[in-house]
Amino acid sequence: MKTPATAETRTATHTSRRTFLRQSALAASAAGLVRLPLHGQAMQVDAHIEVMPAETIGVISPEIYSHFIEHLGGVIYDGVWVGERSKIRNVNGIRKDFIDTMRAVQAPVLRWPGGCFADSYDWHDGLGPRDKRRARAAFWDQQDSNQYGLHEFMHTCRLIGCKPYLAANLRGQPAKELIEEIEYCNAPAGNIPSNSAAPAMPDSLATMRAANGDAEAFNVELWGIGNESWGCGGTMTPEEYAAAFRRYTAWTPDYGKPMRFVAVGPNGDDVDWTTRLFKSLYANPERRKLWGLSIHYYTSGSAQKFAAGDALNFSDDEYYDLLTRGSLMDKVVTDHWRAMGDTPGQPNVKLVVDEWGAWYGKGTQLGPNYNLSQQSTMRDALLTGITFDIFQRNADKVAVAAVAQSVNCIHSLMLAQEDRFCVTPTFHVFRMYLPHHGATAVRTEFTASLIDNPLGDTPIQVGGNSYIGQLAPVKTLAGLSGSASLAANGNGKLLTLTVVNPHLQKPMTTEIAVRGASVAAATGSVLRSHDVHDHNDFAHPETVKTAPAAVGAVSGGRLVHTFPPASVTTLQITLG
Repeated sequence: MKTPATAETRTATHTSRRTFLRQSALAASAAGLVRLPLHGQAMQVDAHIEVMPAETIGVISPEIYSHFIEHLGGVIYDGVWVGERSKIRNVNGIRKDFIDTMRAVQAPVLRWPGGCFADSYDWHDGLGPRDKRRARAAFWDQQDSNQYGLHEFMHTCRLIGCKPYLAANLRGQPAKELIEEIEYCNAPAGNIPSNSAAPAMPDSLATMRAANGDAEAFNVELWGIGNESWGCGGTMTPEEYAAAFRRYTAWTPDYGKPMRFVAVGPNGDDVDWTTRLFKSLYANPERRKLWGLSIHYYTSGSAQKFAAGDALNFSDDEYYDLLTRGSLMDKVVTDHWRAMGDTPGQPNVKLVVDEWGAWYGKGTQLGPNYNLSQQSTMRDALLTGITFDIFQRNADKVAVAAVAQSVNCIHSLMLAQEDRFCVTPTFHVFRMYLPHHGATAVRTEFTASLIDNPLGDTPIQVGGNSYIGQLAPVKTLAGLSGSASLAANGNGKLLTLTVVNPHLQKPMTTEIAVRGASVAAATGSVLRSHDVHDHNDFAHPETVKTAPAAVGAVSGGRLVHTFPPASVTTLQITLG
């Protein structure tokens, strides 16, 4: 394997304005090692991490670890829905392995029915007895049987214990349909006060919902107003979409419950879309019912073409390049946060990164009817860790994020085909990051050598219908990155540190210090494998899995730990 050239740098998990430890101690040797005195003795380390518990960023929303399922290929049919008469283990037709896996990662939110499918979907088609539902033409050149509809989705959410996130059909249906869908989902059972001189009486759509099997309201609060309206959702301009968003959300029933409306945001780092959208939205002085801005950012498996490259057969150069381009998520988040903030009168709208992941070309799909299914390797696990750490470092900005997608599509946690099932390496990263849920993100500085991106002269292809089409090349990748948080119930004494070492060959011996505190003890887990191409499949479901980390020595209130090559590590640190 080829070892890329490196150059020393310091990277911070939040906007850095301070010098890390002693400036004079940061001279690197020719081998890229840094020397610091510890207990009067010089020791060699490859990197330094300093955690600053007093410098909080914000509470990490558990909803940044959310999920997405779409009527696409083998996602809904086979991945989620197998039918009540299936020999595959199921709960009322829903694959039990899917339920169990989503519960294992404590999935907080599930987005449905799309994706591009949403803007071709009539929610009425999925109501009533399944043997009487209409089969309809649908996006992705599909014929949808509508066996899995709104009630089946809500039952899925209840079994998982997660909140539903519905994407409305903006391209194909009028605003009236959104109002009625909200009413159908959220109108309470029984008599509803009229707030007028008329008597209280039941809502007719709530009565219809009860006749279809669910008397109690679904209480859906998260609503996406369209999907990718710059592309498959209507090929609109920002100004056209702003007008549609205002019209669709000007009035909706809320029944005294919070409603979170999410506007369609950019394709990748298309700041022009966000700038023009917000200018147009706030050109009208009426109060906007805008809670979040959706962002979609996928990392192609190819440096030259979007949604290309091979999920399993990739070179060292392609490995480093994909992780480098995936790290651009940090720029995407900060660029659009800044663009929203530049709009006069704009309230505190949050970012909703509701589609992200590595997207490859055909070659590893489960079968011809499993469109956009692909394998997932250790490379994808590292991308997952890098992405989560970016969200956590921006806990004040990102409120919701959803991987695309949960099963049998793009950056999946699960692969399912008939009675066969396995989890991917990405599933294990979701499990490893559970301690961050609801914790308080704190500023953390990493000092390590940068890795040169061997393909860093190639513009980044973003795909879709974007005003910009591509992004500027990114030439370097952080040699060590991560994030830290303080547990909500740990009295300031329990720190979680997650770290990604992307080096293919080089273990990174690292000194970890906590400003204003000392390390008393640490435990951890690590996800790594002998080959970064390793993956799980139906025949070998446990090739890649987590293991206890061989935690390094604590001395003088600091921890010296070695992060293995191509690994994701979670350390739980008890402070003295």
